[in-house]
Amino acid sequence: MHVLVTEARFGDSAETVRRLREDGCRVSTCHTRAGLCKALAPASRCPLDEQAAVDLLVDVRSGDDELTAREFGAVCAVRARVPVAVVDADPDRAPVLPIGLEARAVGIRGRQLLAACASWRRVHQPGGAGR
Repeated sequence: MHVLVTEARFGDSAETVRRLREDGCRVSTCHTRAGLCKALAPASRCPLDEQAAVDLLVDVRSGDDELTAREFGAVCAVRARVPVAVVDADPDRAPVLPIGLEARAVGIRGRQLLAACASWRRVHQPGGAGR
């Protein structure tokens, strides 16, 4: 499963990215280490434009209901018809969906994210129940 991760604030997604990779997901991020959108970075490109399709965008947030510039990847994913899940940086806390994404994203607790990804893989990947 290819998961694209964005975050409200620099560092919010570190633990989520680590857990997804340990669970066997291919993880890409929306930003370079310096914080620049990959679509705008020299010699880089947006993971949504890669040939290997993105299956899910995970927006990791710690904060209020306002969408930050670092979360614009969630808007790009909605436009690309990629499902969007919003999790809080604290895996035990329910996320606050940013204004504008309420009807376009699903909010789940971070601790439930790996189970949701595993369920998706069972249905959508070769050899899974959905194929």
